Amino acid sequence: MTHGGIEERFLDLVDVSIAFGKSAIVKHLNLAIRRGEFVSILGPSGCGKTTLLRSIAGFIRCDGQIRLAGGRIDTLPSNRRGAAMVFQNYALFPHLSVFDNVGFGLRHHKVPKPEIETRVREVLATVQLQGFEQRYPRELSGGQQQRVALARAVVLNPKLLLLDEPLSNLDAKLRKDLRKDFLRIHEAAGITSLFVTHDLEEAFSISDRIAVMNHGRIEQFGTPAEIFNRPQTGFVADFVGHSNILAGKAHRDEGGAYLALSPKMSVRLPTPLEGPDDVRFAIPGHLLEISSAPVARDNCFPGRLRKLSYLGPALSYVIDFDGLEISGEIPASRENMKLAAGESVYAGWNASDMIALPGAPS
Repeated sequence: MTHGGIEERFLDLVDVSIAFGKSAIVKHLNLAIRRGEFVSILGPSGCGKTTLLRSIAGFIRCDGQIRLAGGRIDTLPSNRRGAAMVFQNYALFPHLSVFDNVGFGLRHHKVPKPEIETRVREVLATVQLQGFEQRYPRELSGGQQQRVALARAVVLNPKLLLLDEPLSNLDAKLRKDLRKDFLRIHEAAGITSLFVTHDLEEAFSISDRIAVMNHGRIEQFGTPAEIFNRPQTGFVADFVGHSNILAGKAHRDEGGAYLALSPKMSVRLPTPLEGPDDVRFAIPGHLLEISSAPVARDNCFPGRLRKLSYLGPALSYVIDFDGLEISGEIPASRENMKLAAGESVYAGWNASDMIALPGAPS
């Protein structure tokens, strides 16, 4: 792809702001998405992600510019923007068959009947709903209804596919199955997709890049690995599960750099430690080693295992280090399954595992 060209900025949001009355929902947001990417907007409820998606679709007015394939679309009505949207509640017409639901937009655009027939049958095969043409939405499962909604959007050959938490009404197993279908259809159709979700696993499993949104702004935009391993703000670190944030004044000596959290707990920091003495670091909970005996790590401290919950492939834990709590998940290995809530344990991690966060402690 050509950096700085249309391929690099296929969907380009420039200083986009959205307000309802005096309430600012989206604030001076900038985002550039490449052609063919599958990008997720990830964030908590109320952060503005669905409002942003609906504005791109043309249902909500915005300030700023929205450009698609080099042309400005924020001044166009929704039906001329080249975008198709899949809604959270599917929004199928209950009185129309599957075939007529999928072909509705084509009829609206006055596509010839033989072409409608061909395109609808092709897209129903793509979403694996051959033989369901004459069924009605009430005769379909939730997953089948979602496939119909996806087919109705894809059949229009849009430049941009907008997906508004389309899996949130489905059970966990079906969500995982449909994620694969969404990605397969996205790749087969050669569409650029923008997917809104508050589900971390969902975004990480399906996205080329992720925009983490908070209070109407994008805090970080990057690949799943970048978001998880190198969060740029305390909010992003906490949202992706790195909730163990240590803050204070670092001190340096010939042996390295340290952060004293209590008389009994001085944490070795990554070196070289550059910048001011006021520091913030996140400790990824999944990188801790927990044992009934001391472990050979840069940092190893005794504590009490306050909570241990079985999550199937993982164990969720909370350890109390003399008033400081650290939590996370570790593999449900045979050795870890021997641990029990209430017992004394040692927890260790390497200084290089810690993630430096910008900003001095508050």
